[in-house]
Amino acid sequence: MNSGSLIRLLSRSFFSLLLLAVVCSGPLIAAEAKKELKAGIIGLDTSHAIAFTKMLNTGNPEGDLAGIRVVAAYPKGSPDIESSTSRVPGYIEQVKAMGVEIVPSIDELLKKVDVVFLETNDGRPHLEQAIPVFQAGKPVFIDKPVAGSLVDAIALYELSEKYNTPMFSSSSLRFAKGAQRLRNGEEGKITKCSTHSPCSLEATHPDLFWYGIHGVETLFTVMGPGCQSVKRTVSNADRDEVAGKWAGGREGHFTGVRKGTPKGYGGTAVGENGEVAVGGYDGYKPLLVEIAKFFRSGKAPVSPEETLEIYTFMEAADESKRQGGAEVTLASVYEKAEKEAHAKLKKLDLADAGSAAPDNTLTAAEKEAGWKLLFNGKDYSGWKCNNGKPIDAPIEDGALVPYKSGGYLIVYNKPFADFKFKCDVKMPEECNSGIFFRVGDLKNPVQTGFEAQVLTGEGTGMHDFGAIYDLVAPSVNRASKPGEWTNIEITCKGPHVSVAVNDEVVAKLNADEWTEPGKRLDGSDHKFKDAVKDFPRKGYLGFQDHGHKVWYKNVKLLAL
Repeated sequence: MNSGSLIRLLSRSFFSLLLLAVVCSGPLIAAEAKKELKAGIIGLDTSHAIAFTKMLNTGNPEGDLAGIRVVAAYPKGSPDIESSTSRVPGYIEQVKAMGVEIVPSIDELLKKVDVVFLETNDGRPHLEQAIPVFQAGKPVFIDKPVAGSLVDAIALYELSEKYNTPMFSSSSLRFAKGAQRLRNGEEGKITKCSTHSPCSLEATHPDLFWYGIHGVETLFTVMGPGCQSVKRTVSNADRDEVAGKWAGGREGHFTGVRKGTPKGYGGTAVGENGEVAVGGYDGYKPLLVEIAKFFRSGKAPVSPEETLEIYTFMEAADESKRQGGAEVTLASVYEKAEKEAHAKLKKLDLADAGSAAPDNTLTAAEKEAGWKLLFNGKDYSGWKCNNGKPIDAPIEDGALVPYKSGGYLIVYNKPFADFKFKCDVKMPEECNSGIFFRVGDLKNPVQTGFEAQVLTGEGTGMHDFGAIYDLVAPSVNRASKPGEWTNIEITCKGPHVSVAVNDEVVAKLNADEWTEPGKRLDGSDHKFKDAVKDFPRKGYLGFQDHGHKVWYKNVKLLAL
């Protein structure tokens, strides 16, 4: 064989091996990209918990359901609804047979799982049950009804935003093929829709929350948001009927049936092609597929605004009933509930404050959740200047002080990737400083990390208190007065960064959306040489010495 033939043979062999390697490695790469997720269930008093566990834990789940397994469950659900509590013993045995560990508390559950199904059939305990889930940063699907009242539903979504923890709630009827076909515009713009579903009542919940939610969710899937007012036109032992007016003269109607017809789930809609059927129930799998996608992406397929409008519609239907069938605006109902939700959240904050630990220590709840105390209030153990030198500044009244420390920053000696970080800061009358995080290069912190601005004043610019410095301005300036303590919380999870001040998120960004060096999303210039999407996703935390005294205490971090 001549040398040319040998070279051609070797080349063909090499190409074949390379092709084989690429073909064989494809599934491996895909498998590596799809991280195994451990799921937990709160509440074993609904058939949904059994159905979801069976689809994930038995057989050979494929597609979006592959790689998610229910590993633990906290069984306690409703405290007093017999139809719920009577199911728990039997459901415990069913999930145990599918390899699920029964745990004694939600805190124990959260130690074992990555994501959470909140399945308690009773909506009333959902707020209490969801708070530790939000605090632990675990994405959570909250089954219907999202809460036992519109007030609690609003509070849930506000806490989800506060803790930067994604949540999602929906009836399975939303993802039925017929409803989705209309939602996707296959019959053009829908001008009128009527839906129906069973509507058994539960005295502890507004009339439509307990089971009418299925047909109302279908109505909103087809119509979309934009309902302005509601009238309860029929309310008797056999049925409820509700008429809604949407913006632009569009109309929606829901019938909840307890006795008589129509049976089951369905409805009709009027589109550009005339009247068409809405379709009925397609089982739990379409919903579970959407939940699985949500668990992996952190992006809910239904916006908080639309879900809250659905529950406002149902609450307004009750208000119309109380007013003898009068027309009630959704805006008036939501405004009242929102005020009550804020008052309720303030009471929860007071309750939390009552069980607070002394400064520079962890509360029992923080210890249970896995928070780490970064500053002991006595010395700079674990801290250094960004130039590597020891910190020259003294501790003052249990507070860390970066002023005249000997470096541009004082930094904790360990880098962090995904985390929740919180501390209390006190400023003098004149202050310009910052909290740096995810700093990749300690020799060049300004260009290789983010900064949460610490500044006296009442402004809401990109260099004011709470801003993600030079990138995102705070929506509101919530800093306390000079000489008073302000709580600040920074959350980083993948590309998502947020800053909360005194318990309200004021600035946030998705780094993946910032693709152009030196440019903000609106096209204006910022000071950073690299595109924000290329900023380090892991780095150091530090407090800036910018020529003014600033005091920091209760410096704590929860790794996510």
